[in-house]
Amino acid sequence: MSIGRDRSRDHALRRGPYRTLRRKGQAGPVRRGLVVLPPLVVALLLALAAVPVVAGAMWLADVTRDLPSPQDLAKDPLALSTKVYDRSGTELLYQFEVERREAVKLDDVPQVLIDATVAAEDKTFWTNPGVDVLGIARAAYSYALGRSTGQGGASTITQQLVKQRIVGGEVTFNRKIREQILAVQVTQTYSKREILELYFNQIYYGNQAYGVKAAAQTYFGKELSQLTLAEAALLAGLPQAPSVLDPAQPENVERAEERRSYVLRQMEDISAITTAAGEAADKEPIKVAGKQITTIAAPHFVFQVRDQLTRILGGDESAVTRGGFRVTTTLDMQKQAAAEKQVKLWVETLHERNVWNAGLVSIDPKTGEVLSYVGSVDYYNREDLKVQGQYDVAGIALRQPGSAFKVFNYLTALKKGATAATVVVDVRTDFTGKADPAKFSAPRFDPKTECGYCPENADLQYHGPLTMRQAIRESRNVPAVKFLHQYSGIEDTIQTAKEMGITTPIDPARVGLSLTLGAREVKLADMTSAFGVLANMGLRVSPTYILKVEDPHGKVVWEHKDYEQKRVLDPGLAYIMNDILKETTRPDRSYVFGQWTNIGRPAALKTGTTDDLKDVYSVGYVPQLVTGVWMGNSNGDKMSSRDFFSAMGPGQLWREYMKEVLAGVEVKDWERPANVVSANVVAAPGAYGGYGSGMLPSKLSPFASPELFLKGTEPRTTDNWYVQGCPKPDGSATVGMRIREIGPGTWAPYTQRWIADAQKGAHSYNRYTWSLVTEAPCPSPSASPTPSPSPSGPRTSASPRPTFTFVPFPLPPGVTLPPGLTASPTPAPTATPPPKGPDR
Repeated sequence: MSIGRDRSRDHALRRGPYRTLRRKGQAGPVRRGLVVLPPLVVALLLALAAVPVVAGAMWLADVTRDLPSPQDLAKDPLALSTKVYDRSGTELLYQFEVERREAVKLDDVPQVLIDATVAAEDKTFWTNPGVDVLGIARAAYSYALGRSTGQGGASTITQQLVKQRIVGGEVTFNRKIREQILAVQVTQTYSKREILELYFNQIYYGNQAYGVKAAAQTYFGKELSQLTLAEAALLAGLPQAPSVLDPAQPENVERAEERRSYVLRQMEDISAITTAAGEAADKEPIKVAGKQITTIAAPHFVFQVRDQLTRILGGDESAVTRGGFRVTTTLDMQKQAAAEKQVKLWVETLHERNVWNAGLVSIDPKTGEVLSYVGSVDYYNREDLKVQGQYDVAGIALRQPGSAFKVFNYLTALKKGATAATVVVDVRTDFTGKADPAKFSAPRFDPKTECGYCPENADLQYHGPLTMRQAIRESRNVPAVKFLHQYSGIEDTIQTAKEMGITTPIDPARVGLSLTLGAREVKLADMTSAFGVLANMGLRVSPTYILKVEDPHGKVVWEHKDYEQKRVLDPGLAYIMNDILKETTRPDRSYVFGQWTNIGRPAALKTGTTDDLKDVYSVGYVPQLVTGVWMGNSNGDKMSSRDFFSAMGPGQLWREYMKEVLAGVEVKDWERPANVVSANVVAAPGAYGGYGSGMLPSKLSPFASPELFLKGTEPRTTDNWYVQGCPKPDGSATVGMRIREIGPGTWAPYTQRWIADAQKGAHSYNRYTWSLVTEAPCPSPSASPTPSPSPSGPRTSASPRPTFTFVPFPLPPGVTLPPGLTASPTPAPTATPPPKGPDR
């Protein structure tokens, strides 16, 4: 029947299109319902069917070529923030980072945050092979239909981690396949807990927060253990789109709430929370810590920390921002607050003197620890060219120190045989011998054209024969140059400065005698550290900004201990210089500086003022602390040259800072070393004395005062300067001073000119009347020398005292001057300190 035949054909079709039969005695194929194709055709069809398979295999081989190893997932360390703390280890100053991240162990992540993350990102995380199989199938189907988005299906937690750590974020189908293959391999290599821990530390949560610990701190100011359900759900939802879900941005709050609701529902679905708990959390308003603004405490100090940390880590700058170190610095926050306050207060007070910027550095001289550091009056003031707040005037800027540099000259002279009693003659001198001394006082005399090198004293006074002590006490320039020329030498002075801590290269071939007046620029931090050698009795300890560096695991990798203490000055020599510089802070010993700089305890100080009033300096110290202060304008504008000098500006700032930070600190003085002895020499005593021969007293010497010497350097020669003078009409003879200067012959004409003027009554400055003897025939009788201090001791209250006219100046609120000094001293007919001149 036809129906039966049709069924038979259908059955054959169901069995297959072909069947090869071989009957007995019959060769070749036998058709059974359909035509049997020749073998060649069958082979061709099979080859065509294999093309897509082969092509697929080739494509897969290309995609997986150079596929990274799953071991790479944990090979490269995470970029961790390096945190910088004050010396107590409690106050965070700043974080060096390329990504704000702090690593956390999975054991420290609360279960509620783990559940929220798994629910939001990958419900099958604990059981899947690293990929979402159904998601891959959907993606493949879409790709086959030409509707692929390039995303390649949903990303599991493992895939997100592989994308971040290994394959990158390129939006292509091939990249997605590589990501999926590696996700499977990673799951086979690492445990689920290891993968989740890496994820929590890697993923970006927005607002510069990398890793879940940084996210909790950034958004809520909390540790992970303190997170609520609502906060955990919010954090878990952020990685999907951090920029549009960041709740710190007001425009994102509504979207963040919707995302949090979604996460809470997913947590209910996996039975991580109850419906009631989810509804309660969903009703909580989102409260975040606010938009994160990067702040930095003691900014210029922190940048010095960064530079030192880079050196500690072998010059690897990336390690600073990626290494996750904990750095405990030397910064004392109380001293830092005092420094910042005083700098701001005094700069504002002195605006009318055209002072707009200042820097301060304070160091423990025994340990080298930098305790406070102010690099500008206002770090955030970028607009004012006089301030340029981000430029560090304490540790980077090179500024002239003025007379503060004289200390290196005098120390070198002491090392080379001079003593505190060595005398030079303070007279106006052209050290090249070019100028005619007779023309110095001429109205049309022009030092720029008629002098080779004619330094001037700041007060334009010239006091004749002075000891080193008096020259330093009054910061006189001509004697300093003479000591450099006659005793110290330029190269040796540079070497002394270098040994004590000055790092600025100074070429002796390019600097002349002006070196001692601070003509070469230095750093305030270097000057402060160098003076610390004196405070530490000749021992140098290099400055440090760091106490300790720990790696992310708490292992100490560097610590400031067993540091080098290098002997660069004999302790006796340091003691003598300290004794001289202490007088600068005593009103009864220094009429120029003491009234501005006294802090009520033994302290040594040296100031400096450049001749163009662009820089003023004060560097002073007690045994426990050395502090340097600079004032000026960052653009080089001059300060007021009429009514301002170093003691008035940085001297007073130094005074108030030191008084504040030393309150309650034990009062100490330096102990005299065994190799320091005292001897009486011919030098007028008192603040207004210091003139004389510096030799052992003779019967004719009108006075003597004690001086300190290194044992073996005491004078051996009896005074031969005070001699019998010319006879009086009654036959008696006066005693006069015959100045016997040691120095080159080119100095003699200038000294003789000063002597001639003094014999006519000049150069007294209300301090003394000169009776001088020369080789010339005796002049008409003159008065005997009347030194202001009496031969038996200091000047009496009835004796005339030199006074100076000070222009009234304002005081900051709450600041008082030392006893006996007012803001407007009584004017006197002599010069103001200093109206002009090279330096003080």
